[in-house]
Amino acid sequence: MKTLTICALALTTATVAQAADVKLFTEDYAPYNFVDNGELTGHGVDIIKEALSRSGVTADMEVTKWSRAISKAEKDADTCVFTTARTPEREERFNWAGPMYSEAIYLIQQTGSNADIASVDAALTKKIGTQTGDFAVALMDRMGATDIDLAPDAEMTLKKLRAGRVDYMVALESAAQVAIDGGGIEIAMEVSRNEFFMACSKTTNSDVIAKMDAAIDSILADGTQAEFIAKYE
Repeated sequence: MKTLTICALALTTATVAQAADVKLFTEDYAPYNFVDNGELTGHGVDIIKEALSRSGVTADMEVTKWSRAISKAEKDADTCVFTTARTPEREERFNWAGPMYSEAIYLIQQTGSNADIASVDAALTKKIGTQTGDFAVALMDRMGATDIDLAPDAEMTLKKLRAGRVDYMVALESAAQVAIDGGGIEIAMEVSRNEFFMACSKTTNSDVIAKMDAAIDSILADGTQAEFIAKYE
């Protein structure tokens, strides 16, 4: 997982002379969205950039901590965040474009650990790491987890897992593979499945959301999304 050396990186797809249609926030969470050699990349970023191109919508992008990203997208006009799980807790707080993905949600662990745990219910009694503001907090709470450990971002949660400070970490399908590729981590079990979208404030222009929604649908329909995902495998 990439480490940001700056607090926030702003990129723009709009011209200097003309204000962008929408402000887009995301987080550093490989392989969906991450900074590589100063450039915001990842298959989630590729999907959004392609959707902007197809729709004609212009945007400024900024990568920041997830808790700030989703807060800005809920409160600020003409502001969206990706890649965002669509959950019951979030449903009425945002307007949605997508889905961009449907992915499994895993608990990952240090290789060979938790050998005595044979079920999801048993795993929920252990210390489970995730990040502040993430959908996994509500998911774990709904499922009955008794000890949820919060970190400011996914990178810190993974460090805690590797150090043995948490027993499990909640990870999306592609992110779990990145952690596994880093060594010493394995999938413990699948706990859920969810769809992931671009989520926009209720005061974001509805035409912008509709255009992005149609563009994202076309990216999935014509196989471009699958091509983007394959680039990062």
